Amino acid sequence: MLSRIFLRALIVGGTAVIGEGDGMAMVTVDADLLDAADLDQLERVEIRALDGSGSLDAVLLRGPAGTGVIRIDGGGGRILAGGGRVVIGAWSVADRTELPTLRARIVAVDGDNRLVETLEIPVAGSESLAPGR
Repeated sequence: MLSRIFLRALIVGGTAVIGEGDGMAMVTVDADLLDAADLDQLERVEIRALDGSGSLDAVLLRGPAGTGVIRIDGGGGRILAGGGRVVIGAWSVADRTELPTLRARIVAVDGDNRLVETLEIPVAGSESLAPGR
């Protein structure tokens, strides 16, 4: 069966700071945000700067709950120099038979990395998300 890659989780609008500059790219995120987005420690995530200045893959680390931390350590800090607003996403591989049960969890945060809104969007049958409808 043909497998496809779908969005599984997204944290939108967080403010990242840059930590240590050596080693593998890792991102530490407030545990409350990870729980809201259904993300797990040591999961591979993609980080994109909202201003379009760069993107990178990183290993996710669970930070202390309630701190609002989003800190990028390792070589990835050079790609997103200076930090700033980011999107953190995770993907899932699924075949067509799994689509009716798949949901993407979207978590919007403010500039202080506090939860603003959580949405759960079905992967299949998402006509309401189509442009012009």
